[in-house]
Amino acid sequence: MPSSEQPRPNPPFTARYGTVGQSGEWHEAIEAYYRDAMPQAYAMASALGAGYGGSALRWYRMIEAEARVREIAQITAIAPWLSFEAAEELDDERRELMREACERVAGTLGWNFEMPARIAVLLPESDAPWHEARYGYCVDKYPYDKICVPHAAYADPATLARVVAHEYTHVITLNLTQARIPHWLDEGLAMTMEGAPPRPVETWLEPTALNAAFEADRREATGLARSGHAYSQAAQLVRHLRRLKGDAGLAKLVRAFTNNSVWDEIKINLLGEPSVEEALHEVYGLGQRELFAAAQA
Repeated sequence: MPSSEQPRPNPPFTARYGTVGQSGEWHEAIEAYYRDAMPQAYAMASALGAGYGGSALRWYRMIEAEARVREIAQITAIAPWLSFEAAEELDDERRELMREACERVAGTLGWNFEMPARIAVLLPESDAPWHEARYGYCVDKYPYDKICVPHAAYADPATLARVVAHEYTHVITLNLTQARIPHWLDEGLAMTMEGAPPRPVETWLEPTALNAAFEADRREATGLARSGHAYSQAAQLVRHLRRLKGDAGLAKLVRAFTNNSVWDEIKINLLGEPSVEEALHEVYGLGQRELFAAAQA
């Protein structure tokens, strides 16, 4: 997203945390959140509360967690395209580790740092079951994309490198695909870029069901397990693509979402053909169902 544009919601992020009805006040709070104006967003959210029946609780917790960091944070530049925000001083080891993790993923996917990013470390109090995204997340904000890292991950350098690589992959895919990428491919790429080890897939899901599984409520054990299985399957799918055409194929795939002809755009927008189908056929000569069957086998 060019820095001159206004922010757009990250569809997977918005799908997971939902909307809060027709409350104009809550819409203003969320707009402030997407501008990363955390004091204003938190002030409005605190005045509004969790909404009727707790309908806005997820948004409230997200805003609260990031606002509490902002209250006491030091903000440091790591690179011209990367800044850092945390309650503690940034040491040289972690500075280089985070920069190198981002540069490694960028090199693999052919990203030139067109969109700046910020890494924020959440406070220890946010590493709790009430925070559904407590394992780290990426949000399409303005004027930068924001990566939030749990404090527990920041404390361990090896874990920090994996989390940053995973979330920075989302920064790249979000911008290169103009948010058209389906959830399964987005998370599969992120798992691959972080170097996650293969895990067995107990129940193999079709594309629509797999995308929905990522939106499970991770505040309780069943939803957390369901999303965990979804991550494992998504990683297996992308590992299969990587075996077919290597990292070069993956880099071409994320660009294939937006290099379409006029006719391709007509099929996508008017005929309802998913962007991922066109992109997969362009690079690999197969569709989602063919890929799912091959990767499962």
